[in-house]
Amino acid sequence: MTTSLKRVAAGALVTALMSGCSLAHPLSSRPVPSPTASDPVAAPLPPGRTGTPAAGLPDFTKVNGADPAAVAQAALTTIWTVDTDLDSSPVDAEKRATPLYTAQRSAAVASMTARAQPGTTWNTWASHHAYTTAQAQQSHEDGGPTSGPTTAYQRWVITVTPHGRDGWTGRPEVHVALVVLLRDDESQPWRLDTLNLG
Repeated sequence: MTTSLKRVAAGALVTALMSGCSLAHPLSSRPVPSPTASDPVAAPLPPGRTGTPAAGLPDFTKVNGADPAAVAQAALTTIWTVDTDLDSSPVDAEKRATPLYTAQRSAAVASMTARAQPGTTWNTWASHHAYTTAQAQQSHEDGGPTSGPTTAYQRWVITVTPHGRDGWTGRPEVHVALVVLLRDDESQPWRLDTLNLG
């Protein structure tokens, strides 16, 4: 089965399993209309600064590409590790995980821009100059789709805790994600293709 066909099949299964779930990063703002001269708030936010979040990131060079769980864990940890002193929005964290994405997901994420304000949660964190720590743990619930040699379906629970540089610690947030990882054949490394939030 070609990568395109696998992606269509994977997408259909994920949609069926996770109907009603959000596809956006939990901290991202809702979509807003294109900016106009009279609506400067809707203008895209500039990207954040380059650098490493205060909590650190997984070392992608040490991730076992032959293990879909290792790839998913590194990608999810990266996506939820944000630093409000470095990032202008959660989109910056999403883009940092690009090396662990399929080509199609990489292209989609590269074109993402954050518009308007990132949201109340982000603004609260930013007021404390907060960064997050993220722990991703695979959930082995029965009843999910069956993985194969080139398509892996996994459910993860991500716990995100904000830590303010002023000593504040926010209440941890827990998110459930169903991910699909793909590879063209068994000689290739796994890459994250689809992420749906529950």
